[in-house]
Parts: sequence; C-alpha cells; structure tokens
Amino acid sequence: MSHYTHFSITERRKLRAFLDMNLSIPTIAKRLNRHRSTLYREIERNKEEHSYSAGGAHKKTAIRRMESRTCKLEVNKALQAYVIQQLREGWSPEQISGRMKLKKSKDYVCHETIYHFIYKQKDKSLYYCLPYKKPRREQRFQRKIRHCRFSEVRLITHRPEKINTRKRFGDWEGDCIEFNVSRKTNITTLVERKSRFLCLQKNEKKCSEVVMKNIRGQFERLPKPLRRTITFDQGGEFADYRQIEYHTRCRVYYCEVRSPWQKGSNENMNGRLRRYLPRSTDLSEISQDYLASLAEKMNNQPRKCLGFKTPKEVLTQRYNIDCRTST
Repeated sequence: MSHYTHFSITERRKLRAFLDMNLSIPTIAKRLNRHRSTLYREIERNKEEHSYSAGGAHKKTAIRRMESRTCKLEVNKALQAYVIQQLREGWSPEQISGRMKLKKSKDYVCHETIYHFIYKQKDKSLYYCLPYKKPRREQRFQRKIRHCRFSEVRLITHRPEKINTRKRFGDWEGDCIEFNVSRKTNITTLVERKSRFLCLQKNEKKCSEVVMKNIRGQFERLPKPLRRTITFDQGGEFADYRQIEYHTRCRVYYCEVRSPWQKGSNENMNGRLRRYLPRSTDLSEISQDYLASLAEKMNNQPRKCLGFKTPKEVLTQRYNIDCRTST
C-alpha cells in the first residue's frame, strides 16, 4: 500500500461481518486490502468489553480525534491574549494573521485557527467581535455563481480599463447606506474615484425611481467632464439606469454579484461615514443641510492616498464646483 488511510465506517462493518464468519485476521486483511497488524490494532484499540462493534469503534475514533486537536491558542496564553485584544480592537482574523506574517512574528497562527478558537469557546462573546457577528462558521466555497440582474454588458468587467488607473476625473461609485430606525429612507453616497470627492443625498423612499432621480439631480449640477461613468452594486434601488444615462450621458456599470469590494472607494467612505451616521440614526432628524455640512467635513479631511491633500483641493485644482449637496 502506497499510503495509509483511516478506517471508514463501511470497512468497520465488513470487519465485524468477517469476524462473525470466524475468518482469521490474515484472511480478513487480504479481503480488506489492509495489513494484518492494522486490523489487530483496530480491534484492540476500539473493542468494548472483549467485543468489537463497528458503530462503537467509529464513535471512539471520532472522540479521540476531537480530543487530540489541541488549538495552538489554548496552549500559548500570550498569543491567545494578543489575538483576543486585536479582535476587541475590531480586527478580523485575517487581519490578525496577516499582520503577524508581515512582521514575521515568532508565534504565528493562521486565520482559520483563530476562527476555530472563537467558535470552540463556550462563551460566545468573542464572535460578537467579528465584522458580521455570525454565530457559526459558514461552509467555505458554498456560494453559487449568479449572473448580473440587469445586463452582462453592464458588468464592471466591461468597464474601460483606463478607469482603473484613476488618471481622469468623472468616474464615480455609488451606494446607499441604510439604518435600523428608518427602513423606508436611506442616504445615497457618491464618491469620485480620482479625488475621493463625496456627495450625500437623502432619499425619502428606497424605490429606484426616487434614488436615481436624486442622483440625476446631483450629476446635472456638475460639469460634463465630471460625469463620465458611475458604478453601483446590484441593489434594486439602482435598477433605473436608463434615467441616468438618458439625462446625464453618464454610463452606468454594476459590480459582480456579491462583490461590493469592486467599488472599494465607496465602501471605504461608507465605513468612514458610520462614525457620524451609525445604524441607530433616526433619519427623520437628519436634514439635507446636515448631510451637506458632513460632506464638506469629509471633503476637507486630508487623505493619505492623495498625498495628504484633501478631496476638495484635488478637485478644485481642476474644476471650480460647490461641494454642498443641499437642493
């Protein structure tokens, strides 16, 4: 035999049947294509009161295997304390593991081990530190391939390559952020890819007609060179793309299914805005003027990706526009 494999439940049942037939161990070994010493060891380790049971043997093996899987984080208390501290700081298991690898830390642990440690604890408070706070680990590679709900030719994969270089102005990314209190209303966030310039718009309804009409109003106030393309995710509120393209001549593209990271500038900005607009915000108390002042605040913050210039400085060096989004 080229390599060793563990006994399956089927093999154990065959072994029990052959023993009931009073066959010798060497004969059974030939029929199972196993070495006789493997069978002697299997019977000795897993018998119960001088009798071998297939089900009992399989259960014993499973218990031993679980008990032998000692998590590295349970043994190394210093490493455990570091991982828990970073989890409570808001780091994901991949960020913790990746940072340790980058620093070439002596004590390294992979992100899957961290997940295993989190969900193995009787106290489930640690999984609340995870970004999505899911009570159990999802099976990997279970997502099905889905197609664009609008048109395959509108996918981001058909977007001109020059947009990815961020060398020109006028390419935008759009999204809507929602809140727990106000289910029907939301806020549209529009981010210009080159300058990271932000526009905010309150929507009284979530339907596509209202959302896209408000985006159209924002774009119509911009110079033509500043409205070339815009990329959305495949949310239903962005379905009415014809309204944008007809009135503003701005080409609309969509991210692939479940891939909002493809409009990363917008997702990054949404994360920054949650500091001022948490999910518990009541939008009935938020005016468009407040959103305009918040956009002004964000557009005047220096950004590392811009060489610590502000989005407003980068954009107004080329175009003289008003960043306030009040109507």
